[in-house]
Amino acid sequence: MMLLRLPVRRLAAAALVGGLSVTSVAACSGGDDPVSENSELDDDGDGEVSPEEVLAAAKEQLDATSGVEIELATADEPAGGGDYLAEATGTLVADPPAFEGTVTGSVMGVPASEVPVVAVDGDLHVDVPILGWDTYDPERFCAPDPAGLLDPESGVSPVLTATGDVEAGEAERGGADNEDVLTPYSGTVPGDTVRNILPCAEGDAFDATYRIDADGRLVQAEITGAFFPDTDAITYTIDVLAYDVEKDISAPE
Repeated sequence: MMLLRLPVRRLAAAALVGGLSVTSVAACSGGDDPVSENSELDDDGDGEVSPEEVLAAAKEQLDATSGVEIELATADEPAGGGDYLAEATGTLVADPPAFEGTVTGSVMGVPASEVPVVAVDGDLHVDVPILGWDTYDPERFCAPDPAGLLDPESGVSPVLTATGDVEAGEAERGGADNEDVLTPYSGTVPGDTVRNILPCAEGDAFDATYRIDADGRLVQAEITGAFFPDTDAITYTIDVLAYDVEKDISAPE
């Protein structure tokens, strides 16, 4: 399979910076934390919103949404090359599960950038440069079936509630024009849970930081650890750019 040879690391870094421009953060100036003060997140009614309750609520909102605009990217290139996913960006819908967007990465050691993909009905359709649309096994790309990323049991949301030793950080400014207040929550995720969304993950545990908005929604997740064999830890960032998205996605003809 022939793919365009492009500077993947530079492209991935640019994509990551672009995604973070929506959720870039700066310290709040004396403001309160709207997440911990949101009584709707107090599931046990004890008058306090724990980090675990926040992440459970964020999971519920991901599980309930019709769809999201999402970006997954890393600015780190695994040592030694090999196949890996550098970026995926597009629209993800829950019912029926489907994804439409583009991916960037390395396949058979050859970099490929912004390749159109559609995942629907359990198939991953890839518009390979020069060759056109074809169907592939996602595992060939060291990637999950993107259509399943909203699955309540094996997608992104279970990573939130599987996180242990969760601690809240100080509220930060972020979002478009720095208008939102986001609260970071950090902890450790078991490797088996991470492998549901990034199958090549090698580590037994991964460090994670989530940024949650005032409504208890996940805005960004950063997951760091040993994703590939014989290489240093790298960081994948997942940006949820919009909720309640609706879109009809079908296989290419």
